[in-house]
Amino acid sequence: MYTVAYFIFMNKLAHLEAILFMTTDPLSIDELQKNLRGRKDEIEKMLAVLRQRYQGEESGIQLSETGGFRLIVKPEYVQKVSHLTQHADLSRGLLRVLSIIAYHEPVAQSEIVKIVGNRTYEYVKELQERGLVKAEKKSRTRLLSTTQHFEEYFGTRKDEIRKIAEEAKKEGSTEAGKKAQQAEEAPAEKKANEPEEG
Repeated sequence: MYTVAYFIFMNKLAHLEAILFMTTDPLSIDELQKNLRGRKDEIEKMLAVLRQRYQGEESGIQLSETGGFRLIVKPEYVQKVSHLTQHADLSRGLLRVLSIIAYHEPVAQSEIVKIVGNRTYEYVKELQERGLVKAEKKSRTRLLSTTQHFEEYFGTRKDEIRKIAEEAKKEGSTEAGKKAQQAEEAPAEKKANEPEEG
Protein backbone atom coordinates (compact mmCIF):
# COMPACT_ATOMS: atom_id res chain seq x y z
CA MET A 1 0.00 0.00 0.00
CA TYR A 2 1.31 3.44 -0.96
CA THR A 3 2.09 5.94 1.79
CA VAL A 4 1.44 9.67 1.91
CA ALA A 5 5.20 10.24 1.58
CA TYR A 6 5.20 8.23 -1.68
CA PHE A 7 2.43 10.37 -3.22
CA ILE A 8 4.21 13.58 -2.16
CA PHE A 9 7.44 12.32 -3.75
CA MET A 10 5.68 11.33 -7.00
CA ASN A 11 3.94 14.69 -7.17
CA LYS A 12 7.29 16.49 -6.78
CA LEU A 13 8.83 14.17 -9.37
CA ALA A 14 6.09 15.09 -11.87
CA HIS A 15 6.67 18.78 -11.08
CA LEU A 16 10.42 18.36 -11.67
CA GLU A 17 9.77 16.54 -14.94
CA ALA A 18 7.51 19.39 -16.12
CA ILE A 19 10.19 21.97 -15.23
CA LEU A 20 12.91 20.07 -17.11
CA PHE A 21 10.62 19.64 -20.10
CA MET A 22 9.65 23.31 -20.33
CA THR A 23 13.02 24.96 -19.73
CA THR A 24 15.07 26.06 -22.75
CA ASP A 25 18.22 26.53 -20.65
CA PRO A 26 19.89 23.90 -18.44
CA LEU A 27 19.04 24.38 -14.75
CA SER A 28 21.43 23.88 -11.83
CA ILE A 29 20.56 21.99 -8.64
CA ASP A 30 20.23 25.35 -6.85
CA GLU A 31 17.73 26.60 -9.46
CA LEU A 32 15.75 23.38 -9.19
CA GLN A 33 15.73 23.74 -5.40
CA LYS A 34 14.25 27.24 -5.71
CA ASN A 35 11.55 26.04 -8.12
CA LEU A 36 10.62 22.93 -6.16
CA ARG A 37 11.38 24.19 -2.66
CA GLY A 38 13.00 20.87 -1.91
CA ARG A 39 16.17 19.55 -0.34
CA LYS A 40 19.28 18.93 -2.48
CA ASP A 41 19.42 15.20 -1.66
CA GLU A 42 15.71 14.84 -2.51
CA ILE A 43 16.19 16.52 -5.91
CA GLU A 44 19.24 14.37 -6.67
CA LYS A 45 17.16 11.28 -5.88
CA MET A 46 14.41 12.46 -8.27
CA LEU A 47 16.96 13.20 -10.99
CA ALA A 48 18.27 9.64 -10.60
CA VAL A 49 14.72 8.31 -11.10
CA LEU A 50 14.28 10.39 -14.28
CA ARG A 51 17.73 9.38 -15.55
CA GLN A 52 16.76 5.72 -15.16
CA ARG A 53 13.31 6.29 -16.70
CA TYR A 54 14.62 7.83 -19.91
CA GLN A 55 17.81 5.87 -20.56
CA GLY A 56 16.03 2.88 -22.15
CA GLU A 57 15.72 2.43 -25.92
CA GLU A 58 11.94 2.78 -25.67
CA SER A 59 12.32 6.50 -24.90
CA GLY A 60 13.07 9.20 -27.47
CA ILE A 61 14.15 11.73 -24.84
CA GLN A 62 16.84 11.77 -22.17
CA LEU A 63 17.99 13.74 -19.17
CA SER A 64 20.75 16.08 -20.35
CA GLU A 65 23.34 17.07 -17.74
CA THR A 66 25.37 19.41 -19.97
CA GLY A 67 25.69 22.75 -18.17
CA GLY A 68 22.82 21.79 -15.87
CA PHE A 69 19.69 19.66 -16.20
CA ARG A 70 16.88 19.53 -18.77
CA LEU A 71 14.99 17.00 -20.87
CA ILE A 72 16.07 16.81 -24.50
CA VAL A 73 15.57 14.67 -27.60
CA LYS A 74 18.12 11.85 -27.83
CA PRO A 75 20.91 12.67 -30.33
CA GLU A 76 19.94 9.83 -32.68
CA TYR A 77 16.45 11.35 -33.17
CA VAL A 78 17.42 15.03 -33.46
CA GLN A 79 17.65 15.00 -37.29
CA LYS A 80 14.21 13.40 -37.58
CA VAL A 81 12.45 16.03 -35.48
CA SER A 82 14.68 19.12 -35.69
CA HIS A 83 12.30 20.83 -38.17
CA LEU A 84 9.74 20.99 -35.34
CA THR A 85 12.02 22.84 -32.90
CA GLN A 86 13.81 26.16 -32.47
CA HIS A 87 16.79 24.60 -34.31
CA ALA A 88 14.75 25.07 -37.49
CA ASP A 89 15.84 28.73 -37.48
CA LEU A 90 19.31 27.56 -38.52
CA SER A 91 19.52 27.42 -42.31
CA ARG A 92 21.01 24.45 -44.13
CA GLY A 93 24.14 26.45 -44.88
CA LEU A 94 24.60 27.39 -41.22
CA LEU A 95 24.04 23.81 -40.10
CA ARG A 96 26.51 22.54 -42.69
CA VAL A 97 29.27 24.89 -41.53
CA LEU A 98 28.44 24.22 -37.88
CA SER A 99 28.59 20.46 -38.38
CA ILE A 100 32.01 20.75 -40.11
CA ILE A 101 33.33 22.81 -37.20
CA ALA A 102 31.87 20.47 -34.57
CA TYR A 103 33.28 17.40 -36.29
CA HIS A 104 36.79 18.69 -37.06
CA GLU A 105 37.37 21.36 -34.39
CA PRO A 106 39.57 23.23 -34.15
CA VAL A 107 39.43 23.76 -37.91
CA ALA A 108 40.91 26.53 -40.06
CA GLN A 109 38.30 28.83 -41.61
CA SER A 110 40.25 28.65 -44.90
CA GLU A 111 39.62 24.88 -45.02
CA ILE A 112 35.86 25.41 -44.72
CA VAL A 113 36.00 28.05 -47.48
CA LYS A 114 37.46 25.38 -49.79
CA ILE A 115 34.42 23.15 -49.11
CA VAL A 116 31.57 25.64 -48.75
CA GLY A 117 32.81 28.70 -50.66
CA ASN A 118 32.94 32.40 -49.84
CA ARG A 119 29.60 32.33 -47.99
CA THR A 120 31.58 30.67 -45.17
CA TYR A 121 32.52 34.14 -43.85
CA GLU A 122 28.86 35.14 -43.64
CA TYR A 123 27.89 31.85 -41.96
CA VAL A 124 30.74 32.02 -39.43
CA LYS A 125 29.85 35.61 -38.54
CA GLU A 126 26.24 34.63 -37.81
CA LEU A 127 27.29 31.55 -35.82
CA GLN A 128 29.57 33.78 -33.74
CA GLU A 129 26.74 36.27 -33.16
CA ARG A 130 24.56 33.38 -31.97
CA GLY A 131 27.33 32.34 -29.57
CA LEU A 132 27.67 28.87 -31.12
CA VAL A 133 31.19 29.31 -32.53
CA LYS A 134 34.37 31.07 -31.42
CA ALA A 135 37.37 32.09 -33.53
CA GLU A 136 41.05 32.38 -32.71
CA LYS A 137 43.45 34.23 -35.00
CA LYS A 138 46.20 32.01 -36.42
CA SER A 139 48.56 33.25 -39.11
CA ARG A 140 46.49 34.39 -42.10
CA THR A 141 43.37 32.46 -41.15
CA ARG A 142 41.29 31.78 -38.03
CA LEU A 143 40.83 28.57 -36.06
CA LEU A 144 37.15 27.84 -35.43
CA SER A 145 35.65 25.76 -32.64
CA THR A 146 32.28 25.41 -30.94
CA THR A 147 31.41 27.02 -27.60
CA GLN A 148 29.85 25.80 -24.36
CA HIS A 149 26.62 27.41 -25.58
CA PHE A 150 26.71 25.04 -28.58
CA GLU A 151 26.45 22.05 -26.20
CA GLU A 152 23.68 23.74 -24.21
CA TYR A 153 21.77 24.74 -27.36
CA PHE A 154 21.73 21.21 -28.76
CA GLY A 155 21.58 19.59 -25.35
CA THR A 156 24.40 17.16 -25.95
CA ARG A 157 28.17 16.97 -25.60
CA LYS A 158 30.52 17.49 -28.55
CA ASP A 159 31.93 13.98 -28.32
CA GLU A 160 28.41 12.52 -28.60
CA ILE A 161 27.69 14.59 -31.73
CA ARG A 162 31.04 13.51 -33.22
CA LYS A 163 30.24 9.87 -32.47
CA ILE A 164 26.85 10.10 -34.22
CA ALA A 165 28.45 11.85 -37.21
CA GLU A 166 31.07 9.10 -37.47
CA GLU A 167 28.40 6.39 -37.33
CA ALA A 168 26.36 8.17 -40.02
CA LYS A 169 29.49 8.48 -42.15
CA LYS A 170 30.22 4.76 -41.76
CA GLU A 171 26.63 3.86 -42.67
CA GLY A 172 26.84 6.13 -45.72
CA SER A 173 30.15 4.57 -46.79
CA THR A 174 28.76 1.05 -46.32
CA GLU A 175 25.67 1.88 -48.35
CA ALA A 176 27.76 3.51 -51.09
CA GLY A 177 30.06 0.48 -51.09
CA LYS A 178 27.12 -1.88 -51.51
CA LYS A 179 25.77 0.14 -54.44
CA ALA A 180 29.20 0.22 -56.09
CA GLN A 181 29.54 -3.53 -55.63
CA GLN A 182 26.08 -4.11 -57.09
CA ALA A 183 26.97 -1.89 -60.06
CA GLU A 184 30.14 -3.91 -60.64
CA GLU A 185 28.36 -7.25 -60.35
CA ALA A 186 25.46 -6.30 -62.63
CA PRO A 187 27.42 -6.33 -65.94
CA ALA A 188 29.06 -9.63 -64.97
CA GLU A 189 25.68 -11.23 -64.22
CA LYS A 190 24.25 -9.86 -67.46
CA LYS A 191 27.17 -11.30 -69.41
CA ALA A 192 26.81 -14.68 -67.70
CA ASN A 193 23.12 -14.83 -68.60
CA GLU A 194 23.64 -13.91 -72.24
CA PRO A 195 23.42 -16.90 -74.67
CA GLU A 196 26.66 -17.92 -76.32
CA GLU A 197 27.03 -16.94 -79.96
CA GLY A 198 27.07 -19.58 -82.67
